[in-house]
Amino acid sequence: MPVEFRPIRPEELAQFADVNLTAFGERGDPWFERWFRERVKPQDTIAAFADGQMVGSSLAFPLELALPGTVVTASGVTAVGVLPTHRRRGLLREMMTRQILGARDQGLAMAILWASEGAIYSRFGFGPAARSWRVALEHPRAQLVPLPTSGSLRMVGRDEALQRFPPLHDHLLQSRPGTIGRDQRAWEMSLSEDDPHLPRDEARLFLVVHQGDGGDDGYLVYRIRQAWSALGARSTLLISEMVANAPGAAADMWRYCLEVDLVHRVEASGRGLRPLDDPILWLAKDPQALELGLGTTIWARIIDVPEVLSARRYQRDGDLTIEVSDPVEHLAEGRFRLHVANGVGECRKTESSPDLILGVSELSSACLGQRCLTGLAAAGRLSMGDPAAARRADDLLAWDPPPWCFEDF
Repeated sequence: MPVEFRPIRPEELAQFADVNLTAFGERGDPWFERWFRERVKPQDTIAAFADGQMVGSSLAFPLELALPGTVVTASGVTAVGVLPTHRRRGLLREMMTRQILGARDQGLAMAILWASEGAIYSRFGFGPAARSWRVALEHPRAQLVPLPTSGSLRMVGRDEALQRFPPLHDHLLQSRPGTIGRDQRAWEMSLSEDDPHLPRDEARLFLVVHQGDGGDDGYLVYRIRQAWSALGARSTLLISEMVANAPGAAADMWRYCLEVDLVHRVEASGRGLRPLDDPILWLAKDPQALELGLGTTIWARIIDVPEVLSARRYQRDGDLTIEVSDPVEHLAEGRFRLHVANGVGECRKTESSPDLILGVSELSSACLGQRCLTGLAAAGRLSMGDPAAARRADDLLAWDPPPWCFEDF
C-alpha cells in the first residue's frame, strides 16, 4: 500500500499529537496539549499516512537562532516519530527530506533540532553543534573558592520575572551562539508550574534575579526535589535555567544555590545544562567534587553554505576553501571559498583546490563556532592536503564564547 505524505488538516491535530506521543512512548496531558495548540500550525507539519491511518509525524517551524555575531531565522525541526508498527520503512527519511527541502523553499539557510538518537540525524546532514555540561555537586565536599560578590540577588514572582527575565535572555541571544529566541508564549510556558511530568513536590518554580552595578545582569530558575532521611534534609536543588550576562554573576548564583537551606545536592541538567565555559569549573575548591557529564544540545544542518558562512561573523581574518558533500539530494554540495576581512565573511562558489573536503554534517558542527574540525580530522571524518589545514579552519570558524543552547523545542 503506498504511503501518503502531506501536511495535516486542522481537525487532525489531536491525531498528530497522539502519533508523536506513541512514537516516544509517552502519554498525553493538558500541558502537552496546550503546547501543541499554541505551537503547531498544520502547514508546518509533514505526516505519513498508510491505508488512511496517520503513522508518522514531523514538524518544522521558523525560530530565531544566534550565529556568531548575528541572529538568523532557522527551521526548528521537532516532533519527528513513526509508530512502532511502521518503523524501518523509510518513512522518517521521507519526512525529514521533505522538511529540509521545505526549509530551503522558504528561504531558510539552516535547520536545527534536538536529537533523541544522534545516529539518526547525521544521515540527513545534521551535526552536533553545541555541547554542554551536566553538573552535580554535594555538601559538604563541594566548597567554592571564597570571592567577593559582584552584586545582589532577589527572589521575584512570576509576573515580575516575565517582565525582567526576557531582556536578559535577549542579551544572551545577541552574545551567545546557539541561543534560541523566545516569544511571549514560550516565556509563559517556560515559567509554568503546570508541567504534569514533574512530581508534585518539584512543581514549584523559584525565580531569582541578579543585580550588578549596572542593573539586572542575570537570572536563575530552579526547583527543589525534597528528600529527608534519619540524618536530616537531603533535598536536591534542580537548576532549570541560569543566565549570567556579566562577570561574577554566575559565581554569585552558584554560591546562592549551594547555600539554600535544607539543600544537600545541586544539579544542572535538562534545560539547566551549563555552557562549556561555565565558571563552576574554576569555582570549586576541589574540582574532583564536581560530577560532570558532557552532553549535546542542538544539532545544526546547513542548507545554504554561502548564506550561512557570509551571515555569521568572525574573530579573525583569513581564507578557507572547502569542498562539501551532502546526503540529501546534494542540496548543499559544492566547492566554496570563504574570505574574511575585518571579521566579515564573504563566501562564494569557486573552482579552486579545497583546503578541506568534508560532509555538510561536519561543517554544520563548526558553523556555530564550536572548535571541532581538528578533532574531526583526527577521527578521519574529513580530508585535507595540508595537515595544518584543519587547525587553521578551526582558528577561523571558532568563536568565543562557545555555542550553548538550553532551549528545548
